[in-house]
Amino acid sequence: MIHKLKYLFLFLAHFLHVRSKYRIHSPFVYNFYKYVLADRTQYPDYEEIEKVRKDLLSRARFIKRVDLGARSLEFPYSQRFVRVRDIARKSSVSPPKGRFLYKLVKHYKPRSIIEFGTAFGISTMYMAMGYRNSHIYTMEGCTDTINISTHNFSRLGLGNIEELCGNFDDLLPGIFSKTDTVDLVFFDGNHRKEATLRYFDECLKHVQNSTIFVLDDIHWSNGMKSAWENIRQHPSVTISIDLFILGVVFFRKELSKEDFILRFH
Repeated sequence: MIHKLKYLFLFLAHFLHVRSKYRIHSPFVYNFYKYVLADRTQYPDYEEIEKVRKDLLSRARFIKRVDLGARSLEFPYSQRFVRVRDIARKSSVSPPKGRFLYKLVKHYKPRSIIEFGTAFGISTMYMAMGYRNSHIYTMEGCTDTINISTHNFSRLGLGNIEELCGNFDDLLPGIFSKTDTVDLVFFDGNHRKEATLRYFDECLKHVQNSTIFVLDDIHWSNGMKSAWENIRQHPSVTISIDLFILGVVFFRKELSKEDFILRFH
């Protein structure tokens, strides 16, 4: 994980390179800006999901933690049991990220979604409610954690989520045996360069022209920064959008290859 001071300098450098909406000359990216980034609508679904988060943040009971990703470093190695509220605070997507995922799914309407890292299902619920005709395959390495997310999904009446527990490398082949193509992938588990690039390469085999990849925390560590640069420069990627806390890539062959740095609203 990058030191907080360096992270601040990276954010300031990012901010200085942000394009305003008046400098977005790609119609496709301008629509992304208008209908996803700049959409300030307070959808009622937001409140329902945040009620679930509030409940999680109030829970003091402990669960047995199994974290296979880099974020396991945020908890002491010897701490096998962690309070629910601490995991919810450190591992769940923030409300702004959740709303972004909701608007992204609402606008592009992906039918097949893969999520690396369920945690308590906050991000999953935002995507599932953004487009209820989608089918989400969400993967999580911790049994106790996914038991809580299952309850959360049931609480909101979400039947378009398929939960899978285990190692991502072991679970992916089973997912792709059910769906040969994928419309949206959210990479939010195992924030390590090698793992991120490995999952990217595996999912890349199943992209179609309209597929979208979203990567969380692309400036969280030197490894994630390097992984983002590799992905951004990949020949299959035509449009990359750096939002600092998230990276988004598109594979649309009709578009010229171009990189954008935009402000996350």
